[in-house]
Amino acid sequence: MAKKKKAAEEEEEEGGGKKKMMIGGALVAAVVVYKFVLAPAPAPVEEEAVDEMAERVLEEGEIFPLDEIVVNLTDEDENRYLRVGIALVLEAGTSPTSMELETPVAIDAAIDYLSAQSFADLREPGSKTTVREDLSEQIRAAYDDSKVVRVLLTTFVMQ
Repeated sequence: MAKKKKAAEEEEEEGGGKKKMMIGGALVAAVVVYKFVLAPAPAPVEEEAVDEMAERVLEEGEIFPLDEIVVNLTDEDENRYLRVGIALVLEAGTSPTSMELETPVAIDAAIDYLSAQSFADLREPGSKTTVREDLSEQIRAAYDDSKVVRVLLTTFVMQ
């Protein structure tokens, strides 16, 4: 009798394992069917919304010149200097009078960036374009990407 009970328990365990496998397979099949057949399609994103999110178009306003600044360049072999004049192209609607008290922010960002340059780097072809673009990014970041659209170089003298 003990042998019959043991055999019955083994058959029950094997049958229980098969049932668990069948239930697991059914769940996987249900998830796959839902994912690929029954799930709603994602809403299409309009191209206009993508373009607006990708890049905010800034309208240029007035030009606000800053005083010329002189910085030491990073050359170690001899003392080199850069005298640079900068003008800020403001966003449309930003008045130059409102920027007068905030000019130290732009000058500080410009000094930080320009004093990290070397004479040799600034003599390379196209370096002024790179300086203008990088300086524009630095100054825009200093103003939290508002008020200033870009930077113009009005003077650029190295010695």
